[in-house]
Amino acid sequence: MALAPVYVISSDEPFLKNEKSSMLIQMARKELPEAEFMLFTNNDFSSGATANLARLENELIDPGLFGGDRIIKIYLDSINSTTVQVLQLLAKRSRPGVVCVVEIPRIKKTTLPTAPEKYTDKFRGQSSVETKLKHVLAFLMDIGGVNEILYAPSGVQFSQWISKQAQKHGLTIEPEVISFLSLCCEGNLVAVDQFFSIAKISGKTRIDLETAKAYLESSSRYTGFEFSEAVLAPNTMRALNILASLCQTNTNRSQILSMVVSNFDRMLWVMRKLKEPENAQILRSRNFKERSAFFKSHGIVLPSTSDVILRAAQTMPEDFYDYLVTELAQAAKFLQEFDDKKAYQALQNMAVSVYTAAVRDLKKL
Repeated sequence: MALAPVYVISSDEPFLKNEKSSMLIQMARKELPEAEFMLFTNNDFSSGATANLARLENELIDPGLFGGDRIIKIYLDSINSTTVQVLQLLAKRSRPGVVCVVEIPRIKKTTLPTAPEKYTDKFRGQSSVETKLKHVLAFLMDIGGVNEILYAPSGVQFSQWISKQAQKHGLTIEPEVISFLSLCCEGNLVAVDQFFSIAKISGKTRIDLETAKAYLESSSRYTGFEFSEAVLAPNTMRALNILASLCQTNTNRSQILSMVVSNFDRMLWVMRKLKEPENAQILRSRNFKERSAFFKSHGIVLPSTSDVILRAAQTMPEDFYDYLVTELAQAAKFLQEFDDKKAYQALQNMAVSVYTAAVRDLKKL
């Protein structure tokens, strides 16, 4: 397959851009084994309104008998006049032995040219960056360049992407695992690919649901949900340790406590929803997809969290539930009053209450 002189990859998804550019660079290395690899970023061109293109242009000039094959990757993080000037230079100075791969943010589909244009230094009086970019992309088309927009997969497309990604890693994946990953990792392509990479390194060839669950649960850091999980488990010491860890490792204590309160409130609300007659079947359901869809609709994606909620909804006494709701409301009130210390104490009360019922009658520790 003959290589194009210039590839312009447009996307808002860094993983897709990097995957595509890596594939193109591998192809270029096979065709140009002696080529020097070079990397350019925005910082290499910054010099005000007019981009500093001297270094890039120097690499594009034919060195004659001394050999000058080049594989050049250019990363541009915004659509502006610098982007237009860089691409215009590539259209003007393209030569045999040079392959350029350019990553840019996602552009509108209407910005892609429908037909090639002969290169010109002038833009026929057009002033907007988007219009100039469309002309420059047409210049690149004229020399055989490729312009491509990559869209992040979603819904059914995301499930299909997961399946293809597993195949790329040489793994066999069960259908229920695809459903699980699509629910838990929606929009997070890096998390899915990282999971497959780790599974491959560990020697696995077939991915089952238990493996996927174990990975996602073990790879998550302490979050507000993990504190709530520990309280509802119940596990007082773990809950207190998580709360302390969250507040010690984050400089914005108010923000992290607000997250804990918000996530705990969500879990308690989902518990209440599970007790409504129309949701009674979820408590009894052994259908993973049905249960996952219910919890996802309420913002709960990790199986460990949903399992704790299900167990608590079935076994927690009503008076204990009411106590947790009341104490959580106190914590929220203290945060609104900018009293982090009292909010922290209220959450500690909740953690200790699962160890001894006596604390429910106390206002403070």
